[in-house]
Amino acid sequence: MKAFILLFWVVWTLGAVAQEEKIHWLTMTEADKLYQENPKPMIIDFYTDWCGWCKHMDKTTYTNPAVITFINKYFYPVKINAEGRDTLYFRNKMYAPVKNGTKMLSSLAIEVLKGKLSYPTTVFWHGKENIELVVPGYLDVVKMEAFLIYFIEGAYQGTNINDFIADFEKVFTPKEQPEEPKTVTYWTDFKELDGKLKQENKKVLLFLSASWNNSSRMMEQVVFPDSTFAALAEKYFYCLHLDVQAKDTVTFMSHSFMNAGPANNNLHQLAIALSDKILRVPSIYIFDNEGKLMERIYFYLDRRRGNMILDYIGTDTYKTMSWVDYMKIREREGM
Repeated sequence: MKAFILLFWVVWTLGAVAQEEKIHWLTMTEADKLYQENPKPMIIDFYTDWCGWCKHMDKTTYTNPAVITFINKYFYPVKINAEGRDTLYFRNKMYAPVKNGTKMLSSLAIEVLKGKLSYPTTVFWHGKENIELVVPGYLDVVKMEAFLIYFIEGAYQGTNINDFIADFEKVFTPKEQPEEPKTVTYWTDFKELDGKLKQENKKVLLFLSASWNNSSRMMEQVVFPDSTFAALAEKYFYCLHLDVQAKDTVTFMSHSFMNAGPANNNLHQLAIALSDKILRVPSIYIFDNEGKLMERIYFYLDRRRGNMILDYIGTDTYKTMSWVDYMKIREREGM
């Protein structure tokens, strides 16, 4: 059990991480070499010397302590002058500068930005995961945090970036008058599950979250309270919620589970039991009427995709139709 790996121990709280003073920008050659040795996302800042918004982003977003810390820890950051005269090397290819009137242009910038040269433009690149997000324009701190968390907490594996950013901003954008968090009224207590299953034999949905995980907070405040999601969840499932470091002893599917203690990162035994040596949060586990595990859904689940999954499994459509065919139908319906 000590070999257990916890994925995305990410705390967006400055007091919980060692703060750094500045971003450790790399050259393209340095980042490319490091990526080949240990793949993790690159963040590439395309700028020019005359670009006012580039300078403003340097003074604001890139000086934010949280942004600095997480870029340095989880990304390979690269700055590229799109009008520079340097020859760059990336993915075993040489990019020489090209003349454009009286200016020189980076051929790498031309290729990556697909000829749409506006500045600043931030590129999030992760070749191993086949991801290349090109984001033109100034990114304030909250918007940058959203992109960083999208990668750090694995949301890119199942959620569209636009849906994720919209939900992130709902939860984390500072408000003059903070809204009361929406409450979820349909959680089932572990103690009541067996009794409820005897009364009405529904499927079981178990949501694993972590108090230090941003995507968990987003699902708690945006996804589970959503009216469509809630209606589907209440109709077809008994929904359980467990923090992966909960102290409670719970009974689930006739087995008792408690907190595993400091030797196991204070993780709950049920969270460990459901994981295949790697705990991913947030995550959803769906069980059928007989307690058999049907589906694991890792990382952030947005409302649109969540509604489709609950409908697909809850209505037993999975018995007669593939997920791919189901998605095609729902997309034609505009869901």
